[in-house]
Amino acid sequence: MLLARKTPTIFHNRCPWAHLRWAWPAVALLLAVPAPPARSAVSLRLPEKIAAAGIFGGWRKPQTVIPLWPHSKIPLWQRHVHIGNRRGGGYDIVFPNHWATLTFYPAPAKHNSGAAIILCPGGGYVAEGGMPNGPGLWVKYLGLNWFVLVYRLPDGKLPPSGVPWPLQDVRRAVQIVRAHAAQWRINPRRVGLMGFSAGGGLASLAAVHWRPGNPAAPDPLDRFSTRPNFIILGAPLISMMPAITDPNPLVGPHAPLDVDQYFSSELNVTPLTSPALIFYARNDTLVKHRNEQLFYAALRRNGVPAKLVVFQHGGHGLAGVVAAPLIEHCAAWLNQLGFLGGGK
Repeated sequence: MLLARKTPTIFHNRCPWAHLRWAWPAVALLLAVPAPPARSAVSLRLPEKIAAAGIFGGWRKPQTVIPLWPHSKIPLWQRHVHIGNRRGGGYDIVFPNHWATLTFYPAPAKHNSGAAIILCPGGGYVAEGGMPNGPGLWVKYLGLNWFVLVYRLPDGKLPPSGVPWPLQDVRRAVQIVRAHAAQWRINPRRVGLMGFSAGGGLASLAAVHWRPGNPAAPDPLDRFSTRPNFIILGAPLISMMPAITDPNPLVGPHAPLDVDQYFSSELNVTPLTSPALIFYARNDTLVKHRNEQLFYAALRRNGVPAKLVVFQHGGHGLAGVVAAPLIEHCAAWLNQLGFLGGGK
């Protein structure tokens, strides 16, 4: 793993527009679940021994694997999804077309911040790539409770409900974590999403197209809001507009324009959209940078807390970005918004 030698460029939402002129081809708070203030600052200095580790380091034993839709009539042979790091590092690729799960990696009790992150893997909505080396560093050094979401793939079309399966699954994942918050020692007002590539786009959709909880819902899980308290997006595939992403991997190549627009998060930001930390590498050639730039601009226009970090190298998979800089960026941002420190 190569070390990131150059300091990343950082754009806070209070920076002037001029800072984005180098990469701006076009420019297209009330909270549903308010975050509590931080009670204590979190240390941002990571041990030297992990300075050269990958973005995710060290798999911890999961506590449990939770099916999102346990009553689905799916054959047993289609329900097994392996999540783990491949020998020699890299990603595990899973192809779960019908069976969605959450794998839970709890924070150690003495370091538990009360915050939870649900990871949405990438894979262009045709596969899902697991985390390289696991969430161990994030769990141990930031006190995060970690969930890995394996969502159903969309098969390039919309289901009869009109809501893509991945979006249904990430919404349900947030509800499940909130419903079990007390049991898992999680603050239900500190539940966020992290996604890479298509997983980042999915996290952004959950942030703009969330549903409030319905206290009278017959399904107890539907009594909880699906709105994430924050989202962290790495090289996200956000826009489904033909000029930016063609063909559309989420709803298919022949979707009407209004469908493309609805599932393009940059066109659906409101003041109630979740705060976002966005990062990508300048030399990423797979996802157009307009995805990140237009979404960030829409967040700013609507007064949503946002931060954009641009690394010089790393490509689409951020292979040149080591753990310490990225984790410290995330820790500082989460702490600034009050999501770390103080436990429950």
